[in-house]
Amino acid sequence: MRRIFCILLLAALALPAAAQPARFNWEYGADFRYIFDNREFAYSNDAIIPSGTMHTIVLAPTVGFSVEQSPRVRHRLMAGVEFAHDMGSHTWTDFAREPIIYYNAHVRARRGTFDAFAGVFSRNNVEGAYGEAFFSGMFRNSDRNIEGVLLKWRAERFYAEIAFDWMGQYGPQTRERFQVFSAGRWQASEWFQLGWSGSFYHYACSEIAPNVVDNHLLQPWAKADFSRRTRWQELSVQAGLYVAYQLDRGRSMQPDIPCGGELKLTAKRWNVMLQNTTYAGGNLMPFFRDLDPAGIPYATNLYFGTPCFDKFFNLSELAWTPQIARYVSLRLAARFYVSGQGFLGWQQIASLRFVI
Repeated sequence: MRRIFCILLLAALALPAAAQPARFNWEYGADFRYIFDNREFAYSNDAIIPSGTMHTIVLAPTVGFSVEQSPRVRHRLMAGVEFAHDMGSHTWTDFAREPIIYYNAHVRARRGTFDAFAGVFSRNNVEGAYGEAFFSGMFRNSDRNIEGVLLKWRAERFYAEIAFDWMGQYGPQTRERFQVFSAGRWQASEWFQLGWSGSFYHYACSEIAPNVVDNHLLQPWAKADFSRRTRWQELSVQAGLYVAYQLDRGRSMQPDIPCGGELKLTAKRWNVMLQNTTYAGGNLMPFFRDLDPAGIPYATNLYFGTPCFDKFFNLSELAWTPQIARYVSLRLAARFYVSGQGFLGWQQIASLRFVI
């Protein structure tokens, strides 16, 4: 798949320029987010998920320009800064959190469109379906940008993406680490889809922790949506299989390969969604509570998903997601967590997003 993306990009850049001069346009954008995420897990003594509240405002303005090489090829260069403030912190020293600098190429081919991003850019450009085992809501809200490359291909009934996110540099106490993740889907019929989600995460060495840990996860899935020709926005059943590859090379060269199955039921109407996700199988995060040679917990440094995927896990969510205006969307949600140990706790979410 990466070879196809590279061939398409090189072919597009090699196209002869149009007779008229390239069209130059100034561009701008802004992404504002208000995030309230409260987790109450005292019911389970915070045994798996700790209680806590994330209450944050984020503003990421960008400016730049685009150049139309031809009617089918456009290039963009954008730069900006992500500003963020955690409510109640009473400090503004880290208000400017991260620079945003990226290049974007958009190519219209005969059978689809190709997009490429390179630099530091918003994670919202990712369109694939990655479940809670890949990325938890807390991770998505706190790690909002990708530092690397994203390639996307879209055809009439097919979509695929692959991203490379460089997440850490080698240092005295910081590990070299990167993640490659991919997702895609094929619309086999008006009501049936096949797809995949996958992640390759390399958690390499630091000077004080010379061991390397591999955390890889793959999920092929099938989805049937029976909402077509009805008044429902979605009425779907999705079944998937998780296969993980876990290896701490500092302890053993024998990998752990846990597997499990997931069933997701979704009903949505009037922008109100009721969704239930059930997992049964092995522990997809076996090193979550372990320590590295320097005594640092692996935990969320190694795993970005919700740490409940062991034997049995059920997540129920009730959400209201109206589009208030052209640029403004709202999300109000309540989520309930149950494991083999019983009721773990619940979560309340309120988020507002304004984007242009």
